[in-house]
Amino acid sequence: MMTTKNIIDGITKWTEENICSKITLKVPDDEANDGRYTVSRVNPAAFPLYVPGSDRLPPNVPAPVPSVCVQLLEGSDNGGIRKMKMRYCLSVWTPGEHPGEKFYPQEDPTSMFGVKYIHKPEEEHYHRNSDGWMELYNLQDIALSELHGAGFFEGVRIDETEPISFGPFTEEGAIWDYYPYWYGYITFTVVCGVPLHTNEKIRKML
Repeated sequence: MMTTKNIIDGITKWTEENICSKITLKVPDDEANDGRYTVSRVNPAAFPLYVPGSDRLPPNVPAPVPSVCVQLLEGSDNGGIRKMKMRYCLSVWTPGEHPGEKFYPQEDPTSMFGVKYIHKPEEEHYHRNSDGWMELYNLQDIALSELHGAGFFEGVRIDETEPISFGPFTEEGAIWDYYPYWYGYITFTVVCGVPLHTNEKIRKML
């Protein structure tokens, strides 16, 4: 039986397996972001409805960010078909380029282009910059690709009659500026069949 809870839980699980597993992002440490900081990366977490505070995280999640929060914006139900407009809230953290993240060109006659790229950690230093939006949109592009290819999943299907929308969060027309945190969203609509008399069955379960 497809209840609202089942749908949200299912989409969250699908998001973790098909989107979050395909990228690693930096774990925040606002107290250490200079050259002495060895950055760590993890797969973003997937949360239903709300991003929990640091004191309420699951044991295997190091921080609320990076994450994808699966939210229900609105829904409609005609007694047999249920539509739900969903939103992904995407969040990443990066204050700049840390040691070990930069590639250097090196001549390589065996390469098609005559060059290869290598790490030189001993020559690298932390560089503060405002390029964190790149990692946000890398995550966003993965999510968009997976949603477009999803079809029928976890008991629902993407409603292809409704557009998938995305962008940065804004306030009064200005993009959120919470450097070194970066936020964006994706909205999409899912549709599924709902058996008649679902409300009666739910009451019996309570």
